[in-house]
Amino acid sequence: MSEEEIPVEELAKDLKGKTLRVYWYMLRHPVPMTAREIQRGAHLSSPSLSMHHLERLKQFGLVNKDVHGQYTIKRDVRFGLLDQFIGRGRLMVPRYLFYATFYTSLTAALATVFLQFGDWYSLVLLGMLGSVCILLWLEALRIWREQPFPEGD
Repeated sequence: MSEEEIPVEELAKDLKGKTLRVYWYMLRHPVPMTAREIQRGAHLSSPSLSMHHLERLKQFGLVNKDVHGQYTIKRDVRFGLLDQFIGRGRLMVPRYLFYATFYTSLTAALATVFLQFGDWYSLVLLGMLGSVCILLWLEALRIWREQPFPEGD
């Protein structure tokens, strides 16, 4: 089986732990990097450990290594928790962030209109929209906290 034919389900099974952390770091920093740069950025204990995980990613067909020893993302595969993020590089954010922002804006706009009427059903609708906003923001925060590699680099 060639590297390109590895199904996402198999990658999801095999890509975990520190290898997933290295892949996540490379997704967040889409520039060519050496094993030592990745080791420092992903907070691994040694460059050889970084090389081990990079070679695993290379076997899976997810990264390339050039003649200068720099690694780049070859294939951007999203599965599991990675599938919950949208974007590229440092702009990767949870999907729910967009929904939460949209519904919060909608609720604020409707609140200005509905509060003029003061009807009971307007207040019920605002309460429902408010609860949806709270749930979406909580879900976006939960996913942000579960990312494979917490930001702080």
